[in-house]
Amino acid sequence: MSHARYALSDDEDEPRVVTSSTANVVGKHDTPSLPSVTPDVKPDIAESSEPHVTRLIRAWMRERGTPEIQPWCGDLVDTVLDQIKQQQIILDLLAADESTSEEEHFRLNLVQLDMERGKWIVRSYLRVRLHKIERYAMHIAGSTAAQERLSAPELGYVRRYSQMSADHFNSTVLQHLPEEMRGLSDPAPGAPGGAGSMVRTPRMDAPVFVYCRQDCGQLLLPDGAPVYLAQGSIHLLQYRTVRALLSQRRIDLL
Repeated sequence: MSHARYALSDDEDEPRVVTSSTANVVGKHDTPSLPSVTPDVKPDIAESSEPHVTRLIRAWMRERGTPEIQPWCGDLVDTVLDQIKQQQIILDLLAADESTSEEEHFRLNLVQLDMERGKWIVRSYLRVRLHKIERYAMHIAGSTAAQERLSAPELGYVRRYSQMSADHFNSTVLQHLPEEMRGLSDPAPGAPGGAGSMVRTPRMDAPVFVYCRQDCGQLLLPDGAPVYLAQGSIHLLQYRTVRALLSQRRIDLL
């Protein structure tokens, strides 16, 4: 006899029972790198209907591809971790079932592999954010807008990290310099454009590859040249010029 198998749905709080004949892989989510969006569906609506793990992949790609830190997706991370925990419990029960066939054990291994992928995405997402927090700690500590994008633990960490960095710079270098050169954000004397500040800031003109999820119309480049962002097209543009489109979820980063 075939055994009942459990699969998790993003629209359900509890596992639903499906037969092994209708479930090739238990609770497995399809995670395409660039899911398509129909022209008449708004990106935010289309994204909300996607599996949570796919939405987390999008957030991870945005975080990895942008120079500045993005808003913290805490609810999304918690949901994915909770789904992984529930699936792990179900897999352990099925693996311990003596009546589970060898073929079904193979399927369980595939599901376990998919769960490990989800865990890796979560870890990579957190590592990218931590890298940005440490790299731009002093900038974030002095920017209310940047702080609003952090979680409570991240905000506490960036404040402590920036203070320790400032104390280190003061004790090792700054206290031995003339008074007019002791400020962390002061430019170097004679440096053009305020260069020489010890406070790192995100490079907003950094190039990024963008994928248009819908028609975004015509965009003017910094040199005044127009470029048309058609649905499905890929472009290499400065982050500053597409920042608003990214926040509107009309484009994805590659």
